[in-house]
Amino acid sequence: MKDVNKYTILAVDDAKDSLMLLEFDLIEAGYQVVTADSGNAALSLLQDVEVDLVLLDMYMPGISGLSTLQEIKNQSNLAHTPVIMLSASGDQEQIVAALEFGEDDYVTKPYISNVLLARMRNSLRLMEKTQQLEKLAKTDSLTQVNNRGSFEDLVSKAISQAKRTDQNVSLAMFDLDFFKNVNDTYGHETGDKALIDFAGILIETFRDYDIIGRIGGEEFAVCMPNTLIQDAFNACERCREALESHNINVDYEGSNHQLSLTVSIGVTSARGHLMDFDDLLRIADHGLYKAKKNGRNQSVIEGEFENINKNSTTEVVGEDVSNVSHSDDQATEIVSDEKYPGINYSVGLNNVLGDEDLFAEILVMFYQDHGQDHLNIEQAINEGAEQKIKHLVHTLKGVSCSVGALELFECCKVLDIAVTENNTEQYQDLFAPLKVEIVKVVSGIELRLADKL
Repeated sequence: MKDVNKYTILAVDDAKDSLMLLEFDLIEAGYQVVTADSGNAALSLLQDVEVDLVLLDMYMPGISGLSTLQEIKNQSNLAHTPVIMLSASGDQEQIVAALEFGEDDYVTKPYISNVLLARMRNSLRLMEKTQQLEKLAKTDSLTQVNNRGSFEDLVSKAISQAKRTDQNVSLAMFDLDFFKNVNDTYGHETGDKALIDFAGILIETFRDYDIIGRIGGEEFAVCMPNTLIQDAFNACERCREALESHNINVDYEGSNHQLSLTVSIGVTSARGHLMDFDDLLRIADHGLYKAKKNGRNQSVIEGEFENINKNSTTEVVGEDVSNVSHSDDQATEIVSDEKYPGINYSVGLNNVLGDEDLFAEILVMFYQDHGQDHLNIEQAINEGAEQKIKHLVHTLKGVSCSVGALELFECCKVLDIAVTENNTEQYQDLFAPLKVEIVKVVSGIELRLADKL
């Protein structure tokens, strides 16, 4: 287990004296503590603050502890957060109901501090073991990117979402050139280091919400949701060039050598109801084969995809787009979605597994909790309140990505980095586009969901 003071505990109780006592005991034990005096307050707080465990009073006015527990466990991002129920009642039916809803433990009040702390440690330990097992099942142990099974599962979900919202999905296959020679000449330890370095370059090159996987051996793949084919190609070229200029220091026959590698890439894109994971992978792999055959260290577009009007198809086989001009040299361009201005609806909806009603509720909470963030951030910048700026921007960055406000996420990301590095002279310039984006997002939610606000 990690150090106690690195855990954040949410304590929920409508009785202020009980909540104060609970907070005191937890802080005394070394935990970070946040509190809420109602179920609604707890659920709202959980949208903005990452917690490791929830201590939840069973009986509260308004939304009850059981209902709050249900809401927590129904949210995919909170489902594995351990919840310990607290109650002065010994009602067996309520205890059983709580267990069926997914509580991890039950402690009677007045609680014995040492007993409660021991039960918390057990719940946290079990949570960590579960997370480790899940990670092992989904992650390539060497490179720490998705393994093939996890990659296929995530991409299949992205494709299903793209079908519902009529969006493009681009997919690229990567194969390190002459990799067998690396293992044969320098040994498998050096080969492993090369694979780890390349995975790192993939992570640095592509967006946080792109899906990266190791398909096997020296083959990797990246899925880029809502991305046009030429933008996907552009990103792959940046990755190829980054690897080409990257040097790996190796110890060979008693002296230091610098090893450089290249990669061949096949890129494809699809749109519409005919999209299929196996077909995308197969077509991208065919492009990869052509890249190898044509001399390696290059990207090749391969495949066919439906046009927006769906009345015709455009075939792009081995197309040379090396001379295509791109005005944006940053991350791949995102296909716009005007259902909610500033929000990529398909990305946000995919984060809640396609539940449109739940997504609408989350957007309402975003509006309520962050609708004034641009004013609060601006005030904090003017006052030079570094900690407040950091908290507001970092929190907004997390929730922006969750709701699919991708441009707002990028704006928050660069400002967050500037705050971390204390580049105060950049704050105003970086805040300006952030303000534009959050006003756009909030105004769009207000327009679409006025009846729910």
